[in-house]
Amino acid sequence: MNTAALAMEAVIERAELQSSISLSSDDLAPRRARVFARTTLAEWGLDALADRVLLIVSELVTNARRHGRTKAEDLSEEITLTISYQNDVVGIELEDNSSLLPVPRMGPITGLSGRGLHIVAAEADAWTSHLKPDGTGKRVLAFLHCPSTLPAI
Repeated sequence: MNTAALAMEAVIERAELQSSISLSSDDLAPRRARVFARTTLAEWGLDALADRVLLIVSELVTNARRHGRTKAEDLSEEITLTISYQNDVVGIELEDNSSLLPVPRMGPITGLSGRGLHIVAAEADAWTSHLKPDGTGKRVLAFLHCPSTLPAI
């Protein structure tokens, strides 16, 4: 597991600000997750990170939708998205019910899938995943440092 990601997990565990949403694992989940993330960042005054956070959220939720389901498509299943902030770091956590940890893969150059975790790795300052201690699924986490603001001149 990435040492930087382990150190940043405190952002989730001891957040100054934190907001979560449970989403049905369906085709609308990525859109609902992006709306939630954009609204949360705006409320916290962190709009400068919106593009990066929304891209990561979209990829993680899409992966959970495609690969994190443990029930048949016709049965309801939920995923949970949590966004946290502490000490100039934003944490993004996605929980699903699958015990299969995500593995970056590279699809064919003409393919429509296979690059999601590479995008997460490129946008996040660190990311990691691990099984939930109770054995009911996994957590995928990504972290971003807030950009420094220059003093007004």
